[in-house]
Amino acid sequence: MPHQMLIEEVVRARGGDELFTVPASATIGEAVALMAEREIGAVLVMNEDGLVAGIFTERDLLMRVVHARAHTLDTPISLAMTRNVRFVSPGTTVEAAMALMHVNRHRHLLVIDGPTVHGLVSMRDLVYQLVRRGPQGFAAALQNSEDSP
Repeated sequence: MPHQMLIEEVVRARGGDELFTVPASATIGEAVALMAEREIGAVLVMNEDGLVAGIFTERDLLMRVVHARAHTLDTPISLAMTRNVRFVSPGTTVEAAMALMHVNRHRHLLVIDGPTVHGLVSMRDLVYQLVRRGPQGFAAALQNSEDSP
């Protein structure tokens, strides 16, 4: 049976646990500027204690700001972020993480172990690692996800 890749390997392959964050006091405009500058689809929103308070994603921007016209770029990010951040541990398999993302319709997962934040992975990161493993690795991942309940 082929080795099942773990989320910690994806975080390591991405170059470590560099996180892109904004404080809860930041504005939507500041978060969007960081996302555009770094060409990323999400930023973590941190509270005053350095804990994750939420996540602000491209989908939040589209649905809560642009489409709803409920906020402006000067609005505090805390009013437009998603508070319920889905997470996995570093020992979670890529296949299990992808299944969680699919079921919950999320494109980003926080990787945490107790109080330690290891990173934020996207569906794109996970697919890239599976494809990089070649056809056999990708086929095995597909088979494992189909066998899962």
